[in-house]
Amino acid sequence: MGYSETKHYNAIIERQIRSGRATSKSEVIHQALELLDAVTRGGGPPQSTFDDREDLSRLLRAGLESGPARPMTDERWAKICGRK
Repeated sequence: MGYSETKHYNAIIERQIRSGRATSKSEVIHQALELLDAVTRGGGPPQSTFDDREDLSRLLRAGLESGPARPMTDERWAKICGRK
């Protein structure tokens, strides 16, 4: 299997590695494919707290309507990820 490297996609890959979200080009591509698969199946990524596109849309609308943003804490992140 092959793919075409472009400046645009290489910049995205490098940005993901620099941010610490991935450690290699291969890891970025694997994460992207997992997310693509989850989205095209209509669900969220593994361990997400939404079931389908409608559920995600409802959650996003609720977030936008919930008021001003607050700093992210470990406790809030755990709740978002469904660990609490």
